[in-house]
Amino acid sequence: MKWPGLGKVDEVLKERDPESKPLEDRSSDTMSYFTGMVLPGVTLPWLVMNSLIDCDDHAATDNLAVLTHMHPNSGFQYKGTTYWSSTSIVGKVLAPTCQEISGWIGPARPAPDLSRAEIARIRQRQPKQHLAVSDVESMTIRSDPLGPPSDTYPISEYHLLRADTDFIVNTVRIEKLALKPISSAIIPDNRDTDKPLTYDAAVQFAIDGRSWPLRLSYDVSFVSAYPCSHGPHPLFFDYVHKVVKVDEILGIKDWGGMYGTTNSIRATSSNGGTSPAVDRTAEDEDDQKEKVLVIEALGVGDNEVLARAWCSHWGLSAIVADIEITW
Repeated sequence: MKWPGLGKVDEVLKERDPESKPLEDRSSDTMSYFTGMVLPGVTLPWLVMNSLIDCDDHAATDNLAVLTHMHPNSGFQYKGTTYWSSTSIVGKVLAPTCQEISGWIGPARPAPDLSRAEIARIRQRQPKQHLAVSDVESMTIRSDPLGPPSDTYPISEYHLLRADTDFIVNTVRIEKLALKPISSAIIPDNRDTDKPLTYDAAVQFAIDGRSWPLRLSYDVSFVSAYPCSHGPHPLFFDYVHKVVKVDEILGIKDWGGMYGTTNSIRATSSNGGTSPAVDRTAEDEDDQKEKVLVIEALGVGDNEVLARAWCSHWGLSAIVADIEITW
């Protein structure tokens, strides 16, 4: 992971200057890290990052001295780039355009609302979706791609779900990462205080000449699909799903009916096509809850960031599959 001023940090780590402070004396974090007193767990990523910051002699790093695992939904800006904990929703959403190491994601896009060296804590709500005991117990049956057990499996009852690689969306670009203090009473002069501010985060996209902001409101999860071989695999016809291009998801609202609306869904893509409206009142309620939305976010990393931001905006967790290794 690239770090601003890495050359100077390397010189500090080599300890060639006999008059400089020893690494283990720079802070309690560096003492723990460089003397080998490292305990595995949620504190390790913060120990590593704090040690790196403490070995950077730039004066601006003094503003980054209060990073702590007690606030896992945090990140910071330093010299025009941002770094985010992999447990924060901003890190989860921006991950496809960055690198991850030791529980940190970056260097990520700059945040114009932050100073050159500032910590930001992100307000993130828990998703409205929750697994029940019955969901776990019936998961094997409900997710079996071959359908219910049977003596025969007619080929006509299955189809191959293939990604459309002939048309890859290339009109989605990230415009900016926007952070807004949660209190309107906070003024910029308060930024020199010891306590980091808490922000609401949003990512603004440019899609086919229009700007689309998506709030990162919910701390959803993105689970990597298990890799498989000899794909794609046949899918049982009763496995209800809907496949959309990534630029169509902005027209999809309240997937699964979590917000109790019965509005029709109409997705409009950037190439001018429009999918038919789906009237929820005409669909079976159970089918609607079980229906899986498949988003094709192939191509540039910004496409996947858009899909992840949309999930966080509505509070929907997702399984992420790389079609090169998973079908």
